[in-house]
Amino acid sequence: MKVLVVDDQETNRAILVWLLEDDGHQVIEAKDGKQAVEAYEKHDVDIDIILMDVIMPVMDGLQAAKKIKSLASDGYHVPIIFLTALDDDKALSQCLESGGDDFLSKPYNEAVLKAKIAAHQRIRELTNQISQNNKELTLHNSRWEREQNIVSHIFNKALEHNLSDCSNLRTHIAPASTFNGDILLSAPSPTGGVYVFIGDFTGHGLGASIGTLPIANSFDQLVQRHLSVGEMAFEFNRMLLTMLPDYMFCCACILELNQQGNSIQLWMGGLPDGYILNANGTIKEALKSQSMPLGIEDADSFNKGFEVKTLQEGERVILFTDGIIEAENPEGEFFTEEGLQSAFTTGTKDPMGSLLKTMNDFIQGAEQHDDITLVEVCAGEVKINNNSTVETSIYQGILWKIQCDLTPEDFRKSDPIEELMSVLGAQTSLRPNKDIIGLLLAELYSNALEHGILNLSSELKRSEEGFISYYQERSDRLNNLSEGLIQINCELIHDDTPEHELVLRVRIQDSGNGFDVDEMMGGAHEDSFGRGVSLVNQVSKRTQYLNNGNTVEVDFPVNRSFNLE
Repeated sequence: MKVLVVDDQETNRAILVWLLEDDGHQVIEAKDGKQAVEAYEKHDVDIDIILMDVIMPVMDGLQAAKKIKSLASDGYHVPIIFLTALDDDKALSQCLESGGDDFLSKPYNEAVLKAKIAAHQRIRELTNQISQNNKELTLHNSRWEREQNIVSHIFNKALEHNLSDCSNLRTHIAPASTFNGDILLSAPSPTGGVYVFIGDFTGHGLGASIGTLPIANSFDQLVQRHLSVGEMAFEFNRMLLTMLPDYMFCCACILELNQQGNSIQLWMGGLPDGYILNANGTIKEALKSQSMPLGIEDADSFNKGFEVKTLQEGERVILFTDGIIEAENPEGEFFTEEGLQSAFTTGTKDPMGSLLKTMNDFIQGAEQHDDITLVEVCAGEVKINNNSTVETSIYQGILWKIQCDLTPEDFRKSDPIEELMSVLGAQTSLRPNKDIIGLLLAELYSNALEHGILNLSSELKRSEEGFISYYQERSDRLNNLSEGLIQINCELIHDDTPEHELVLRVRIQDSGNGFDVDEMMGGAHEDSFGRGVSLVNQVSKRTQYLNNGNTVEVDFPVNRSFNLE
């Protein structure tokens, strides 16, 4: 090994040189801290270990140790063993605080010297190996994130042409993971009606979502050709047969509502029973699959047949994927088709809202294992608004809801909010303000994590040194965190104001001890850490803190424009 010996006493250096060279080491000498720093700058990674005296002229050992540690290459560990006759606890503590890794007492014991050098050499090799592994993992993770972002962008683009302003449609989409194996598409027909495609590919996550791309890319083209729903199903089936492996298929339903809104064409293959509901919200008729799922049968065997159903004023069609009936409660019991039907037993003016409430009451916040997609098609003349105003006479209550529960393992991931935004950003109504919503969620999540779960105070950030200490303390507490929960709920709803404005309601609740919002978050100040609160207040229609700061509820007006300075 190459050892740097730093001591202002020539005799001490000579003894160490003799001991070290006798043991086969190469030695570089320095008579004060300044020379030590210069030697380190010259040799850098060639130096394996440093033996440093504490009290020296020009620059003492403490100053030299700090400087050398600051010059060390990123992730490169060079042990510093202080040579000292000091036995004062405070002095020894200062040695460690300055960057020292160990002590060697004067006069030197050859056996102890050899043992310490050997021990620190092992630590150095392990540390440098870990550093190298971390660099490789960081590189691989960066590539993975870049590839995931590319894939996410492709999916968002492919699915962004859904109707968001059609008063005849309501939808609820709740993916079980970042990538959704369910697909929901809608588009106006050339004759003034509307087409709807709802599908569920085999499996979950990225593998299942791959199949949604060819469907999404060809949906608008088939709509413009104004094919019957049976002919559209035939085209999709032919396409999937040539692209998907044998074990993948898509349970689907294709529906066309005519312009008058009193008749539907319906092709169903493999999805759970849908329902036509009376104007009072009770079940009028079950809609059963008459065909095999897409991607299974060859062209000669495929059934192009479809049904035609007449709708009366006020009636609705409810279609959904099996993620609803297979939703589980904390005891592992399924919601089942009977549970779903119970939402319509007594009748309701808001069937979709009633179904979602019944399901959520059953699952009680249990982990979601499958993608859930639901669409409601309302009878009546098809209206597709030319502006962003949604008719609240049709859209009552929750349009869709997403909930996620984050644990310490999730906190330590690179960015849970980025994954959530990959889902929210795909929603057509949110896309114009996607970046602002991302900033809003990031700020609220950061407050819940840092002040609620980790119990950090923003007062630390009032100076440059405190700012560094704050994030060092944040990192330490986060790494040692074993318990904690942050619940994030996002709902697209009409608020209860006279205008019934469309808002994204965000509710974030943490399991911490609570905190004083103004004091801990700097709400009364104009400094840097108060700007996050200012952003929340600037873009939100309503902001409310509850439960001693553990819960924050924010209403973000979806259809407004913002110009943040």
